[in-house]
Amino acid sequence: LSHKKLIKSKGFVRNPWLIMLSKSDIERAVIYIDGSNLYFSLKRFNFKIDLEKFCKKLIGNSNLIKINYYIAPVDITSNPKEYSKQQKFFNKLKKIKNLNIIFGRLEKRKKGNILYYIEKASDVNLALDLVLDAQKDIYAKAFLVSNDGDFSTAVSSAINFGKEVIYVAVGNRKSFSHHLNKVATTTIKINKEFISDLELI
Repeated sequence: LSHKKLIKSKGFVRNPWLIMLSKSDIERAVIYIDGSNLYFSLKRFNFKIDLEKFCKKLIGNSNLIKINYYIAPVDITSNPKEYSKQQKFFNKLKKIKNLNIIFGRLEKRKKGNILYYIEKASDVNLALDLVLDAQKDIYAKAFLVSNDGDFSTAVSSAINFGKEVIYVAVGNRKSFSHHLNKVATTTIKINKEFISDLELI
C-alpha cells in the first residue's frame, strides 16, 4: 500500500483512515463567503472587487466545485433603495458559474427611539454547510472568507474529517481573527496588493 498517502495538516495526521486517491481529488475546492463580513472588510480598502476574479485567483489551480455566498436580503418595505441596490448585486452574483446564494434573514430591533436590523441564520448556515460538506466529502479543500472567529468550531470539525480549511483574512490587523488563524490549516492574508488587479469596473 505504498501508493496510499495520508492527509496531514500542520505536521500531524488529522484522520489516519482518510486516503488521497488522486491529484484531482486533492484539489476539489469550495469557497464559503460570509457576505456581510466580506463587504465591511473590503470597505477598509475603499475598494470594490470583481468577485468572480477574486475567487479564481484565490483557488489557483484547484478544481472549484462551488461558491457559497451567505447573505441576508433587505426587506423592500423597510428600505426600497437598499433593496433595489442589493437586487442588482444579486443579479450579478447569479451570473457567476457555480455560485449559490444562501439567504439568512434580517430581524428588526429597537433600542430607545433607534430602529436597526441584525443579521440572523447566515452564520449558522455557513457553519453547517462547511461541516456537512466535509462529512459528505464534497471538497478536499475549503476556503473560508470571513473574519468571524465564531466559525472556529466549524473549521475544527471540518478538519477532523480530514479536510484542509484555509482562512481567508480580508482586511487589516483590526479585522484579523486570531481564533480562526489558530485552528485553520492555513491562513491567506488578503491585502490591497492582492486585490489591486481585481477592481470592479
